[in-house]
Amino acid sequence: MEKISTTIERTAGYFIGVLAVITFAAAVLRYVFNAFIPDGFIVAQTLQGIAICWGFGTAIYADRHITVDIIYASAGAGFRRVCDVTSYVLNFLFMVLFAYASVFKVFDIRAAGEISDDLRFPLWIGYSLAALGIVAALVMAGIRTWQVVVQHGSVKDGGGH
Repeated sequence: MEKISTTIERTAGYFIGVLAVITFAAAVLRYVFNAFIPDGFIVAQTLQGIAICWGFGTAIYADRHITVDIIYASAGAGFRRVCDVTSYVLNFLFMVLFAYASVFKVFDIRAAGEISDDLRFPLWIGYSLAALGIVAALVMAGIRTWQVVVQHGSVKDGGGH
């Protein structure tokens, strides 16, 4: 599982790296040379969305998302177990809906024939890469939910893996 999680994390990192290069290049071109990268904003926006969507998978699996645990930390094991099961099941259900909506958004954009302004490339390609990231996050959420709920792993011990 660590290899899959690392691969997903690296994918998000690569998109962030390309985004940083495009953003820096666009700023230099705009402020130094009074020029621009064709569709630079659309490309940067798409890459940012892809990186965020792919980043969900590792954040969900590795429990690196934001938590508030004053009550959780002071509660007994039974209450913590109820909180863990409830939160992971709700998280998984949210990711199911998010993946469903993301995939069908790709079909809507492709059917509408939306393209970028300058280079005229189809926008559904970027949306499909983001949707794949959400599907990867769904898989990671499913695995994590299985580990916590079925295998009775706790968040502290890595979910049973």
